[in-house]
Amino acid sequence: MAIYISLFLAISIFCAVVVLLNNYGVNVDRVRNRISNIGSAEKKIVIDDELNKSLSERFLSPMMDSIVKTLGKFVPDTGTNNQKSENLRKMLRQAGMSLMPSEYSAIKIIVIIGTSVLFFLLSFILNLDNTYVILMPLIGAYAAFAIMRFSLLSNITKRKEKMESQMPDVLDMLSVNVEAGLGFEQAMLHVIEHFQGPLIDELNITYREMTMGRSRKDALTMLGERCGIDDLKSFTGSVIQANKLGISLKNVLHTQASAIRESRRGKIEEKAHKMSIKILLPMVIFIFPVIFIVLMGPAVVSIMEMFGGM
Repeated sequence: MAIYISLFLAISIFCAVVVLLNNYGVNVDRVRNRISNIGSAEKKIVIDDELNKSLSERFLSPMMDSIVKTLGKFVPDTGTNNQKSENLRKMLRQAGMSLMPSEYSAIKIIVIIGTSVLFFLLSFILNLDNTYVILMPLIGAYAAFAIMRFSLLSNITKRKEKMESQMPDVLDMLSVNVEAGLGFEQAMLHVIEHFQGPLIDELNITYREMTMGRSRKDALTMLGERCGIDDLKSFTGSVIQANKLGISLKNVLHTQASAIRESRRGKIEEKAHKMSIKILLPMVIFIFPVIFIVLMGPAVVSIMEMFGGM
């Protein structure tokens, strides 16, 4: 039975790879035909750049993109799940992932199915009972779902922490640039050119939106919603209010930079105070048992020898 199942899976995977290779070959032929219409110098540059790429960039990445986009077309993105789709889109933005909800759902489906098949084959390799043969794919599917969820939330948390750590320096630089006589947009551009990180990426998006005609109020509001950081929302709200009331941005930026730096210092001190409590659990689990063994071990051995002699 296991041999037939393995043979069926191997044939299915082989057929899928053949179809994908066929489609990829057609696309490559189209690209080559288009390149042939361009000058020989440009053709040589494009081909050299293509050949310099690794195997994953030339073959695996386009193949996975094709699979994800194909499955994404069959994943509903609107309708009764509109609110869930919007929440997922917001989480993907906060995680810094340039994926549509349908594409992320397609990736999740691929991972869940692949893990289920892997656990199913593993149950046959280990010669488990029929009950475990049924349970193993379910366990694999649940584990894949939980890992995908945890990975997304972990990326969101790490990205927010990086942005929060960057905020004091970025706001200080904005304040210095505005005090030097630059406008708000020019100050943002100067910060974008001299810093790197997730917060700078979000500021770059906001700057492009403002240069393309979006109002400063709408662009800053969307910045706070995309990042989901309270301090950043407070900063954008203060800038919008100052712009509305005609207050000097120099004073607002200086005040916000000082406030956010104090808030950052308070959060660090709070984490430092919690460390003594968090370190208590590993001490109880790993250190105290060793201490008890070292202290009580000789006494236990002596007692056992005494009773053994009787």
